[in-house]
Amino acid sequence: MRSRDVGLLGLGVLCAVVVSIGAGGCQPEGNTRPPGWSGGPEGTAGQGGSGAGTASAGDGGRRDDEGEGATATTGSAGGGGGGTEDPPAARVATIEEITTGVVARDTVVELKGVVAMSQKFFIDDTRSGACLWGVFLSSPNLTETAANSGILAVSRSEASTDENGGVVCPSLENASAGDPFPDDVAPGDVLDIVGETTFFSSSSCSDACGDLDCNDESDPPETADTCRQDCGASPELVAQSAVGQYQVEWIKSVTRTGHVEAPKPHVLTAEEVMKLSSPTATEFFHAWGGVKVRLEGALAPVLRTDSMGEEVVVGAYGNIHLEGGPVQVGDKIYYIGGAQSACYRGPIYSDVNVVFNRVDGFLYNNFCIWSLQPANKCTDIDPPSEDCVTDALMCP
Repeated sequence: MRSRDVGLLGLGVLCAVVVSIGAGGCQPEGNTRPPGWSGGPEGTAGQGGSGAGTASAGDGGRRDDEGEGATATTGSAGGGGGGTEDPPAARVATIEEITTGVVARDTVVELKGVVAMSQKFFIDDTRSGACLWGVFLSSPNLTETAANSGILAVSRSEASTDENGGVVCPSLENASAGDPFPDDVAPGDVLDIVGETTFFSSSSCSDACGDLDCNDESDPPETADTCRQDCGASPELVAQSAVGQYQVEWIKSVTRTGHVEAPKPHVLTAEEVMKLSSPTATEFFHAWGGVKVRLEGALAPVLRTDSMGEEVVVGAYGNIHLEGGPVQVGDKIYYIGGAQSACYRGPIYSDVNVVFNRVDGFLYNNFCIWSLQPANKCTDIDPPSEDCVTDALMCP
């Protein structure tokens, strides 16, 4: 669990992130491993909360059959490691074919000319001792993102261990991840990628919460209260969801072939925002999961109370909740614990009367919570974090 000052979003991976394998409850902030976590039943890569210090951010959705038919990805940036057997031939596929189910899960695919939409970020560790890294991708030749045009790619590197046997993953602030993605991958990079289609879906996400909208006032009060208790949620916060997310995992090779202007994010309609706030909107999340989108308008935060009894914009786990759903906005992509640069720390909003004009981010299933994850606290949020202005930050 993060150790951080109230009002900051978080601090991410130290010079080396030490991740223990402890278990935690299913928190509304999405930063601890749900009870009984063992990854997706489909054998998928998963999402954890922002890892910090010695706290476990989750298991990363490891495959229960990890190691069988998988190719190790311990190579340096731009290349992958090799297994003992030749991998199956890759099928040339598109992101749309994967996210619409045309290409079956657990298929080795080659994505040609896809566009990076985010920097590389730390997802989690696995119980087998691997570090998971993520990059969001878009279909090529787009000026604006669209349904089924985005996906999360999950790569792996070999973790080291500390003196107590704990898993240690490097900090992207000052070390190479050692996975196939270039460490300096950036939005707009054109990539050819070989990996395997997977689907993140954890049975640890409570059916009681996944099948019930905790924020629906038409539900019987006793039922809604039970759901909130099970989810660890309070009435004003989002409910956990059992709806899974398409991914490309087990990345075997990455080749950067050029650079283009990344497509601008699709502006969600009022109807789409309400679907984003529903834990049961399966069709919507399958279409828009992994896609960068935009919320715009007068976006007021749901204020929380800190340990001192003061109202704050940013919650203890580094999440902001916006009214009108509500919608959870996190710091998963840019947060690096113990970072020296403020670019990798959480945003600061000391004015509880702040109203956001715009928030850009990726739809991401982060430990049973579908949330909006900005890639940059200075450019993806308007107004930007206060330290972006005072420190004149130019964050990557």
